Amino acid sequence: MQPPVDTHADRESIETGFPPVSGPVKGGIKEVWQLAYPVVITMASISLMGVVDTLYMGFMGTAQQGAVGLGAVLAWTLMSFFNGTITATNTFVAQLFGAKKPRDCGPVVWQAFYFGLFSLGVVFILIIPNIRPLVQAIGSSIEITGYACQYMQVCLAGSVFVFCNFCVVGFLRGIGDTKTPMKITLFANALNIGFTYLLVFGRLGLPALGVQGAALGTVLSQGIASGIYLHLLLGKKIGNQFATRKFYPPIRDLFVRWLRVGVPIGLWWILEMGGFTVFTMFVATLGETQLAGHQIVRQLAHLSFLPGVALSVAALTLVGQYLGAGDPASAERSAKSAIKIAMLIMGSLSLLFVLLRYPIAYLFNRDPAVQEMAANLFFFVVVFQIFDALGTVSSGAIRGAGDTRWPMWISLFLSWFLFVPSIFILGKLVGWGVYGAWAGATVYICILGLTMYGRFRGGKWKKMKI
Repeated sequence: MQPPVDTHADRESIETGFPPVSGPVKGGIKEVWQLAYPVVITMASISLMGVVDTLYMGFMGTAQQGAVGLGAVLAWTLMSFFNGTITATNTFVAQLFGAKKPRDCGPVVWQAFYFGLFSLGVVFILIIPNIRPLVQAIGSSIEITGYACQYMQVCLAGSVFVFCNFCVVGFLRGIGDTKTPMKITLFANALNIGFTYLLVFGRLGLPALGVQGAALGTVLSQGIASGIYLHLLLGKKIGNQFATRKFYPPIRDLFVRWLRVGVPIGLWWILEMGGFTVFTMFVATLGETQLAGHQIVRQLAHLSFLPGVALSVAALTLVGQYLGAGDPASAERSAKSAIKIAMLIMGSLSLLFVLLRYPIAYLFNRDPAVQEMAANLFFFVVVFQIFDALGTVSSGAIRGAGDTRWPMWISLFLSWFLFVPSIFILGKLVGWGVYGAWAGATVYICILGLTMYGRFRGGKWKKMKI
């Protein structure tokens, strides 16, 4: 005999086919962590793709290692507007799911795909043909420029898979499914390790492609992940429940509303990434040793930043779902829980990096000068990580409500009127070099984190409608 269905949570689970939004404590640490930990693993796995490239290039040479780091930053920056805009899918789907309108999610995903097609056209028509002039404008050595261009051309050619994955992952996270992207990403990363090794060093009869092999291994693994995502999205279970199998042409009203939320996110991403690209470009002009040391610490700092991104996703999803369900108190509680966890994890990782700074540097590069440079730069990470956690999760929480324009303007001001000038003032005019550039980055991250948290605490996001 079946037990009676007499609770809201049970009814919600049966109606949607997915776990209920609410748990024992709405917005508590347990609920947030259950949603966030698969994203932590997913993000760490994605970052590991970059770490693998960096490690393999360490055996190729300092110039190749620095060029791959530079190329990865530039490629991501050039795609960040499109990727950031697509993340609006998460906000819309989360609020529709919380409002118990699952079949309205399908049209949202289709709008994201249409934007992805537009993005792909821009990449192939405007960006790829102009890669070399862009990299040459940085002023790095001829050798680094050549390797960076090789790496970027392959990565940008595979952007179709990146856009596709962002569309589907945004949908899955919006409905509270973070484990599926985790499993797919882990599988893709395992493929990447093998593909990259074979293609970089030329094993099993394959040509040794060096830098291009590192990029191609990543693209191949992303393409396989895209196939799996599309199979799930268009399958019967998800397709019937969320109307993702039905063809929807562009819907003007929905597409405009989606863009109003998404475009500020995309601009926000590219403004911030643009600042960090200038950061890396400046370091690239200082020499191969400085660039290699910078790349090692940047890669590890990015790795420790990923739990914050994951908890930002959890905050975004839960805030969106609870606001859709008309429960702003639980939405706020979710965000606060996510902030606490992020600060604990990221603060602990930064301390670990400082304690193990020399062994970590040795793992990535055998040059003593590079090791010393990287070891010194790790001290900056321990200063800004807590503030980075605070700002990252706070920004995710307000994005879940659709509050995206204010962060965009703040990012514009702080990135280009504080961060970028400080790089050149402290790094070049004052003469502190790479340490001055990292000092500028530290000040920027701390101020941005406090500003985003202030916006969250202000509470205006609780009354927003998308």
